[in-house]
Amino acid sequence: MAKKLSKHTRWSAAQETDEFIFAVCDRYFYQLGLRDSGGDNNRHHHGAATSVANWVRRVKKRTDITRERIYPIFWEACNRGFLLLQPPTENKLTQKLRETFQLGDYRGEIIVVNVNKESAARHVTSTAADLIVKLIEDVGAEKAKKFPDDPEKQAVHLGMGAGYAAMLVAQRLASKIKSGDSVPQLVLHAISTGGFLPNEPHKAPSTYFTYFEPDWTNIKFVALFSETVVGQEDYEKMKLNPGIKTSFDKRDEIDIIVTSLAAADHEHGLLVRYLTYLVDEGLIDKGVLDKMFAEGWVGDVQFRPYSVNAPLPNEVCPVRAVTLFELDELVKMAKEDNGKHVVLVAGPCGECGKTKKHALLPLIANENLRLWTHLVTDVRTARELLCMNK
Repeated sequence: MAKKLSKHTRWSAAQETDEFIFAVCDRYFYQLGLRDSGGDNNRHHHGAATSVANWVRRVKKRTDITRERIYPIFWEACNRGFLLLQPPTENKLTQKLRETFQLGDYRGEIIVVNVNKESAARHVTSTAADLIVKLIEDVGAEKAKKFPDDPEKQAVHLGMGAGYAAMLVAQRLASKIKSGDSVPQLVLHAISTGGFLPNEPHKAPSTYFTYFEPDWTNIKFVALFSETVVGQEDYEKMKLNPGIKTSFDKRDEIDIIVTSLAAADHEHGLLVRYLTYLVDEGLIDKGVLDKMFAEGWVGDVQFRPYSVNAPLPNEVCPVRAVTLFELDELVKMAKEDNGKHVVLVAGPCGECGKTKKHALLPLIANENLRLWTHLVTDVRTARELLCMNK
């Protein structure tokens, strides 16, 4: 219950408890539902806000809450992440993609989010986060049946990649988990170091852990602390270092992977930006990028580059990112029906809105690159993919 205010103290919705804020919003939507279905005559004579204010004064004994104060409470609910919109999906485009790319027997699921260009990136990531919550609940339920007497084995392990899209997914996911009461024990794994550039640490997976409050008793973490990139010849030896060996040892425990992709020709892709930075600093030869493009580089997932046909050979680039999974391992995980899931967030760039159609196309069309069990994209990207395949 909020602190009792003197008549000289200015009221603010920010001082109200989570329980009170949520109760007011819940009642408001309940009132709207009653009004739409007919309701009683009293609700036709008064607005929903007035009805809710009356309810608060009667039930919550808060005589200071007026109709005008209902709206700031809603704003505060938005600030606390209680009001989360669920965007619509476009099932006809989903079916068209499956038919066009002959995905009839493939177990992967495609979700096309029907949102406009300006908000597409944000809503694709929110849809992906909502999907992941459902997967967490499903995996948790299966594990509870399989290991009824072993709480540790009932935990659901979620692997998170790097990048702007994954960061937005983590933010939404944290809000959903905080407001839910059915989420099982969850272990978050960083599956790459990411955040290559010194001025962009917020794009590294380990920083996403800060969205999940440390006092949540059902959340544990497995971070990945190492160099962001290492020489190709040093990689296998580096995996044995005590600081990251545990992360690699525990990778097989991961049940759900969430990752995104980047286009090789896109200025906001983390890998191309970092390689360009290394070239500019004189740390790698300026011909490296030309060589990669000559090999057909179109995109990367978890900073592992690929062409339309296959992952690029390691020898093409003298350095590589530190990541728990190679592309062929993700493909294998997606193909095997073993209870594991790979969620690929494939909306437009969250920074400029440009789609990643050229990078996404081979991940759908080429079965040797289908590394997803769940693909979440937007209407514009879906339509561009269909046009490219004509």
